[in-house]
Amino acid sequence: MELKKTNHYYYCSDSNFYVGNANGENYGRAIHETWKDFKEKWFMSSGEIDHDYNHCFRYDIDHPLDENDNEIKDKYYMKLYMMHQRKGRFIPVLIKNITEDDMPEIEQFLKSCWDYLCHQWNEVR
Repeated sequence: MELKKTNHYYYCSDSNFYVGNANGENYGRAIHETWKDFKEKWFMSSGEIDHDYNHCFRYDIDHPLDENDNEIKDKYYMKLYMMHQRKGRFIPVLIKNITEDDMPEIEQFLKSCWDYLCHQWNEVR
């Protein structure tokens, strides 16, 4: 998988409409500096995520913007959109910095998310 900007047909909100920010809830977002930081928080000791608890249904990769709203072409960030299925919680996740070195693990993770999603929709294949 090549590290490049995604071009998805429609956007997904990067905040949870039902979670405010009055008490520092950060609109339900989870923010991580790096892919490694994300894995430490979300992955089990086996090195995998539990898709039943943390169902990732979408991802976006893009360039961050500088102070003049111009894309910084040599940097990338990633957004993951998670559902906690047992609790009905939507959690937008921002990983502020991803690199080419992260891509093999990111690809493996995204493929596992795709496989999980396809299994959930198996009856309509």
